[in-house]
Amino acid sequence: MIIGDSEHSAPTEARRKAILEAALACFASKGFTETTMEDIRKLSGASTGSIYHHFANKEMLARALYLEGRNSLNAALSTSITTNDLRTGIKTLICAYLDWFERHADLGQYVMQASDSEYLGAYVKVLRQKTMTTLPMENFPEQFFHWLTPAIDNGSVVRLPKALYSPLVIGPSREFVRLWLRTRVAADIQEAREPLADAAWLVLAPPASLHEEIV
Repeated sequence: MIIGDSEHSAPTEARRKAILEAALACFASKGFTETTMEDIRKLSGASTGSIYHHFANKEMLARALYLEGRNSLNAALSTSITTNDLRTGIKTLICAYLDWFERHADLGQYVMQASDSEYLGAYVKVLRQKTMTTLPMENFPEQFFHWLTPAIDNGSVVRLPKALYSPLVIGPSREFVRLWLRTRVAADIQEAREPLADAAWLVLAPPASLHEEIV
């Protein structure tokens, strides 16, 4: 989609997407505080009426952008864990995580920084709590645990407190991505796929299976 398309030729959803893309570009280059709604309007090609029809103010636009990014990442992760082969599923999950950030680096950085920002921190906290209490299956850690449960029950995966599975598996990749976003060298993230996938599997594999692999 070209951000500067004529407003009359763009469907409503395409216009909304163009505004969000323009907001992301402005936030990335100028920062949230220095960006104005007029900056976003000009870059998106929207009229004043159109941009305020979609978003009441800059704060609401920032929230919508965060939600778009979070939902996109969660969807990518959710679709990666559909196999019954655990090791394959873990590798696919880690690769999906890294691939998403490689394809959406600016949006990924925005999502990662949101919880620490003054303008989004409180919203992110409330949203996470709501997801955990009223929409659990929209919460990826819950989905991930649900996928692992049969393997936990039959001993194929080490038994841990429920809250530990997602951070232990995704955590190293998340930290790698934080560092990678500073340089964004494609080769680095490609080379990280196998080691991070192996590390994620080692966290879950019961000691007996690790011994068998070594032998």
